[in-house]
Amino acid sequence: MSNASPAQRRTRSPASPVERRGYLIDNSVLQKLARSANIRRRFEEITNTYPIYTCPPQVLEYCWSARNPAEYAEFRRDMELYTPAVNTPNQSEVLDIQQALWDNGLMRGAGNTDVLIAAYAITNDLTILTADHDFEHIQRALGAGRFRQEFVSE
Repeated sequence: MSNASPAQRRTRSPASPVERRGYLIDNSVLQKLARSANIRRRFEEITNTYPIYTCPPQVLEYCWSARNPAEYAEFRRDMELYTPAVNTPNQSEVLDIQQALWDNGLMRGAGNTDVLIAAYAITNDLTILTADHDFEHIQRALGAGRFRQEFVSE
């Protein structure tokens, strides 16, 4: 364990994502935990250091990947270990993200669920940990500083 203060441990180089309040973990990370040592390492670093939050579209996406009722129940219990995000984005906030994707030629770069998850992250001042590139498209469309995501490769 480091002797650094929590604030010092959160300090990152300018090229790295800046965590402010906590993380939302994208389904792409959760589905690759068992097969990727790099993703598992970063997931463990984050979950041991920062609060982890959930939001309804993220939980639905994760639970949707279950293959049977028992696995669904297990996935649902997994999500109950984390803190639900308190603030809900309004319709305008969600559509502003979708509009930014359209305006930047990236409309098909992120699905509706990811747009909703991004809106929750923005509304709750959270960073998204992801192992796919959909949130990079959202970040690019919104411009610097409006949305934080951290990509972790396999």
